[in-house]
Order: sequence, then structure tokens, then C-alpha cells
Amino acid sequence: MSPAARASALLLPSLCLAGLAANVSGRTMEPLVTVVSADLSVSIASAALLTSAYALPFALGQPLLGPFGDIYGKSFVLKISVSVLACALLLAAIAPTFELLALARFCAGFAAGGVVPACMATIGDAYPPERRQVAISTFVTMGLLAQVFATSASGLVGAALGWRYVLWGTAAIGLTGAAASVSALPRSAGKRDQRFSVGLVWSNYRLVFRNPKAILCYTTVFLEGVALYGIMPYVGAILRLHRLGGAREAGIIIGAIGVGGLLYVSLVSALLKRWTRRHFMAAGGLLMVAGPLALAFVDHWPTIAAAFAITGVGFMLLHNSIQTEAVDLAPSARQSAYSLHAFSFFTGQAFGPPLFGFNLSHLGAAPALMLSGAVLAATGPVMSRLFRRIDDTAQ
Repeated sequence: MSPAARASALLLPSLCLAGLAANVSGRTMEPLVTVVSADLSVSIASAALLTSAYALPFALGQPLLGPFGDIYGKSFVLKISVSVLACALLLAAIAPTFELLALARFCAGFAAGGVVPACMATIGDAYPPERRQVAISTFVTMGLLAQVFATSASGLVGAALGWRYVLWGTAAIGLTGAAASVSALPRSAGKRDQRFSVGLVWSNYRLVFRNPKAILCYTTVFLEGVALYGIMPYVGAILRLHRLGGAREAGIIIGAIGVGGLLYVSLVSALLKRWTRRHFMAAGGLLMVAGPLALAFVDHWPTIAAAFAITGVGFMLLHNSIQTEAVDLAPSARQSAYSLHAFSFFTGQAFGPPLFGFNLSHLGAAPALMLSGAVLAATGPVMSRLFRRIDDTAQ
């Protein structure tokens, strides 16, 4: 095998390992909220904010990290980001106080913000349109595996041994992702004739928003982040409230979303032969409501887990379709475009937990979950219709 062929063959696996590190670090904290709350003597609401402490800096870093990748090279930004992420995960594992743990989560979130968009933009550059959605699905599989195994293991290990053992495992995965990226990815060429400037950043973003689909892409993933991922830190507390379990069961239920996503990945090539992307969006929104409704009304946690697997299929039908649209919004500013996608999604994830917590305390569990489900059920069909309208106008 020639060096060029070998580099091409290693590209997607290396990107997948880097993405795995970012996804694991983002998902393992959700089942541990009750465990961290008890161990560090903070309230459930405060411990739940550890998810926002990761998601918010992930989102806020995007306006800078996206253009940096377009100017200085995606591989360069990716290698630096995943290395800083690994260091931050080590700091979180040894953090002696809640405040230092929150700070480590903040640093990890900011660094992870440079990982996933760079990976997605690299895939967008490396694969032609007819192979792009399948390649993106393969990359997303690693995130789903993180959700299935890391989230489930997080609940099990956290309940049995404590949250620090979970974070040590997370740090090991981060170091593996950093080693793979630094050793396997090529050096970035970047745009040697350009230097970073505010004017160039605005130029890239203006280019993205010239595409009328941009607003729809970013609104959709923001609503997904608020309505679906706002629920996740409270799954354990709701289960405990109804005497259905705790961290162990919460980890399995949250991980079931990844099981549904993996089912989607196994079917996506066949589905693309029968459905358009607009069909994916509409069906995805409707299926996502299954998990929140089951958590509201079902008193059997394995059944709730099965419903969250259906939610996972729906999430991927909608989210993967939006990802594919996002990487093609502005091919010459691809990382800027996908960074705005990540900014919107993780801003939603940052605001989702406190918003759901407010609804939970003022409305109760069932009404709060029904409200989140209604947002999800409406998002897919509405956005499908709006995307179709833009497509029809362009023809």
C-alpha cells in the first residue's frame, strides 16, 4: 500500500478516535449527577450544571475555533484541541473540590469544541457528496458507541465504585484520541496567504449565512439540544423520585439513545434508497418524543430504556440529516459552517438543563417532559417542510 493510500485509510479511524474522546467526555457526567451531588455535598441542581459547564464553553468557543481551522488548517486545530482535552480530563479526575471539577469540565468543553467540528469539516473535504452522509454516519457511530457504552458504564461504575473511576477512564480515552490524532493525521496546509482577523471571521460567517438553509440548520439543532439533552441530567433524579432506580438505570436509559443511533447507522444506506432527507427529518422529530413520554408515564425502567432507543433512531434521522446539510452550507468555509452548527447544538445543551430544571420544579415531572416532547415532535416535520420549500424555490 502506498503512503498516500495508507494515509487515506487511516484518516477516518483517526478522526473517529478523536471524536470518541470528545463524545465520551461530554456524555459520562449525566448519569453521575446524583453520585457527585452526594460525594461533594452539593445540590442535585448544582451537580446537573456540570453538563452545562461542558456544553457552554464548547458552544462559545466555536465562533473562534471554526475560522481558525479554515485559516490555519483543520488538522492543526484538531491536534491541539484533542491534546488539551486529554489534559483537562486528567485534571477533572483528580479534582479535590466541586469548583475545580467544574473548571476542568469548562476547559474540557472548550477544547472539545475544536475536535468535533474539525473532524466533520475534514470528512466534508475528503468525501464526495454521494459518500458523505455514510462517512458522517460512520464518524457519528463512535459518538453513539460513547453514548451506549460510556454512559451505561458511567452509571454502573459510578454507582459501584464512585465517579472518579469513571473520569479516570474518560481521561485514558482522551489520551488515546490525542495519540491517534497527533501520529496519524497529516500536517495542515492552511491558507498561507491569510492571517486571522475579525474581518476574515465575519467574511466567513457572511458566506455561510448567504445560504438560506443556515438558519434552519442552526435552529433545528438548538431545539434538539434544549428539548432532548436538557432532560438527561435529571433522568436519575426522576427515576429515584418514582422509585425506579438511580445512577445505574439512568446510565442504561441514556445509553439506549446510542443503541437507537447504532440501529440507524446500520440502516442508513438502505433508507437513503427509499427516503429523501426531508422524510428523515419529519420522521425523526416524531420518533424522538417516545423517550420523554415514557419517562413521564411508564413505571418500568427497561421499557423506558426501549423508548429511549426509539428516541435515538429519531434523533439520528433528524440530526444526521442536518449535519449533512451543515457541512455543505459553504464549502470554502466548511469548518466555520460546522462550528456554527456545534455552537447552536451545544448552546441548546447548555441552556437545556437549567430550563428543564425550572420546568421540573414549577410544573412537575410529567408536564415538563411532555413540553420537551412536544418541542421535539414539532421540530422535525416543521423543519422538513421549510427545507423542502427552499429546495423547491431553488429549482
